[in-house]
Amino acid sequence: MVACVTFETSKIVDPVDFYEANEVHLIHYSKNPDDADNVYNAFYNRVVEMILAIPRNIEIVEHNEVVYDFGVMLRTVLEILQSDDGDREVYVNVSAGTSEYTAASTIASMMVPGTVPFSVNTREFTVAGDRIKDLYYVDGKPVGLTKVAGEPKTLPSYSIDIPEEHLVRGLRILDDRNARKLSISSPNMVTALKEAGIWYRDTEGREDMKTSQRQTEAVYYQRDFVSKWQKSGWIRKHEMTGKYVLTEQGRIVIETFYTV
Repeated sequence: MVACVTFETSKIVDPVDFYEANEVHLIHYSKNPDDADNVYNAFYNRVVEMILAIPRNIEIVEHNEVVYDFGVMLRTVLEILQSDDGDREVYVNVSAGTSEYTAASTIASMMVPGTVPFSVNTREFTVAGDRIKDLYYVDGKPVGLTKVAGEPKTLPSYSIDIPEEHLVRGLRILDDRNARKLSISSPNMVTALKEAGIWYRDTEGREDMKTSQRQTEAVYYQRDFVSKWQKSGWIRKHEMTGKYVLTEQGRIVIETFYTV
């Protein structure tokens, strides 16, 4: 697991136990790690203490890096993810830490296959509702944790390809036909794709070549759609029926892209 420590403990430690992580990479920043009175050190040391209290052998790897520098955070998280041998699931906590870490860790998770980013919500705050005005108001007006903001810094842009439209819409057709218990055989799927206007192969032939045409279209359907869905991790074969069904990732794709 990868996490960033600033001013949170529970948001970092609880997921370690929940996912049964056996190696935790903790990113934090301290100019003087030996200063026991430093608040950043205090939070980091408390997180380490809480993780070690979990009744399981857990290795903690410390990364002392500038957590408010986006570039440094992206490099650090990528190095951690790419150093893994690929035999284990790597969970990335994007909920705790600085906003720079959150942005960088989210992008890094998308760049490295097999990485599992996750978020953690808050069930209970340490500050009671009736004390919010005492802590986050100045002269009776809401201000928040930050009284004076620093100068904005633009983030470097990284290109992440959006899925091809015909693949997403075709995947939605597959899911819809499964939901309505309609056939998802190659001929029926090809017909449905044609009706939706997302079949781009010119496979129409003479009447006496219908059998050959269907065989050709089945090959193209496998090549142009099924193989690409499988490669992207969007579909799998159902254990009982052997039919293609959407994975959780595939469902996220059809719920996110080209919905209109």
